[in-house]
Parts: sequence; C-alpha cells; structure tokens
Amino acid sequence: MDLYDTIIHELEKAPGVTLFIHKSPDGDALGSALALSMALESQAKDTFIYCWDEVPYFYRFLPQWERITKVRREGDVSFYPISVGIDSSDLGRLPFLWKRPPGLVINIDHHPTNARWGDLNLVEPQASATGEIIFRLLERWGLPLTLDMATCLYTAIFTDTGGYRFANTTALSLLYGSRLVKMGVSPYHVATHVYESYSPGRMHLLGLTLSTLVLSCEGRLAWVVVTRAMMGETDTGPEDTEEFVNFPKSIKGVEVALLFRETDSGVKVSLRSKGRVDVAVIASSLGGGGHKAAAGCDLSCSTVEAVERVVPLVEGALACSTCSTDS
Repeated sequence: MDLYDTIIHELEKAPGVTLFIHKSPDGDALGSALALSMALESQAKDTFIYCWDEVPYFYRFLPQWERITKVRREGDVSFYPISVGIDSSDLGRLPFLWKRPPGLVINIDHHPTNARWGDLNLVEPQASATGEIIFRLLERWGLPLTLDMATCLYTAIFTDTGGYRFANTTALSLLYGSRLVKMGVSPYHVATHVYESYSPGRMHLLGLTLSTLVLSCEGRLAWVVVTRAMMGETDTGPEDTEEFVNFPKSIKGVEVALLFRETDSGVKVSLRSKGRVDVAVIASSLGGGGHKAAAGCDLSCSTVEAVERVVPLVEGALACSTCSTDS
C-alpha cells in the first residue's frame, strides 16, 4: 500500500476531517481545500475548513468558498479525528494552531521546503500545485469529479502556474488543465475572476507601490514596498497585493524581484526568481520557505530593516550566480 492508498484508507474510516489552509490564502490552497472538502462530503464525511485570513474577494467565485472559516484562536477550531494541512509547508503557516493538531495529521503539499510536519506527508515538490496532488488523490480514490470540484482544481493549478506562465508549468499541469476543461470548466470564467475583477483601490495601490521601485546589481535585482499607510489610503487589504511582486520581475534584465509588505507584526517578504537564483534557500535562511523560483518569509522588523536584511542576501546570491556562470 503506497502513501496515496494509506491516506485514502484513513480518510474512509474517519467520520469527519478538519482541513487547514495557510494564512494569506492563494488560489492553490483555496481550490485544493474546497475540492477535497467536496469529495469528502460526497462520501458522507463532515468537514471544516479553517484559515487565519478571509477569502480574498477575487476568489469568491469559487464554489462553496463561504464554507471557509476565518479563525484566530485554536479554541475556535473543531477537530475531527483527522486533520489535513493543505499547501502549508510548516505549522508557522497556520498561526491559529498553538501546537500540532490532535489525532492523525496528514500534510499535503508541493513546497520543496516542507518540514514534513504530519504523520502522513504527501509532499511532491515536482507538482506544479497542491491541486495536482489532490487531483491524483481523488482519481486514485475513484471519486467522480463534479463541475464545482473541477473548477476548484483548475483554479488551483492555473493560479500557482501564473496562468501557465511560470517555470513550474509542466506537460502534466497542462494535461490536467485540459482534462478539467473537458469536464466543463471555463478558462475564461476563472481567468476573468482571478485577474480581471480587481477593485479601483487595488489599481491605486499598485501605482503607489510601483512608485517605490528600486533596482540594484546593474538592474538584476528589483524591489517594491507596500506599507500599511498605503493600504489605508487606498482602502485595500493584503490580498490586493497578490501578484504585485511580478511587476518588478517583469522588467527586462531583472533576475530576482522582491516585495516588502508591512504587516501588523512586521514585514512579509515575497521573493521571485527567473531561475538562476534559488530564492527558497534565501527564504529558508530567514525562517520562511517555498520554491526555487517563488518563496517568502515573515520578519519581525520595520520595512527599512527588512530591506537592509534581505537585499544583501539576494545581492550575494546574484554575485555567486555570476561567478558560477563565468567559471
């Protein structure tokens, strides 16, 4: 019995399952959790889905999104005999949990930096999205996919590949997308909601953010800053900064882009690379994690201090990448 079969066996025995998704939820975490929840409900299993943050408004087209409950205290969580962490590389991504969940803990993720924090760790770094893993799990289980489930899985894969633009796009992710479209998913419907349903405030915030643009390393590194004051001025929230880091990354010659977003407790740093620099290594050294081309971390300091701390690390990595290329 392989890990997929073991997980299916455990899920089949449970009367209910508690699902957790990481703070600042993205399309992969949301779509994967909702699809798995619907599959479990189809097998007469009760489910709860919890997240530290609310569902971003541009993901509220996802079927049953309102079932995701925002929690800030573990005391508000109802635990079933099985807990499943979705798209969460470590427990730090689930700040409402003071400790490891009780009962059997299943960890389903695709981040290379995953800490294997579960009893059963279905971690596949080669997967473009956690949605791919959920797709395979449900197929192995033999459960039919409804259109709602397919829409959630398509959104998971579509968003984590940047609309099939990022380096993690594979023949398999394209194949899964094709199969989900054949089930009735509308690529136009998903793309319109994800990328063309932003608020005017977000556009204003983007303008303010781009005005902070700084380049270094002869144009190989670029970064921008978002402060709480900027979000207050534009009546926006953290979810409105999703994808902002890709604007400095889109500049010709830039190899690494950074977004420093001020939070209530410090700064969230998003790192993106075009391939030569492994930003997951940098993020991990700062207590975060992610993928070679996309990673992040949270720092307890000011934005100025965060820039002073992170930028030299990236500049050093860029210098090393140049030396290794020249040698």
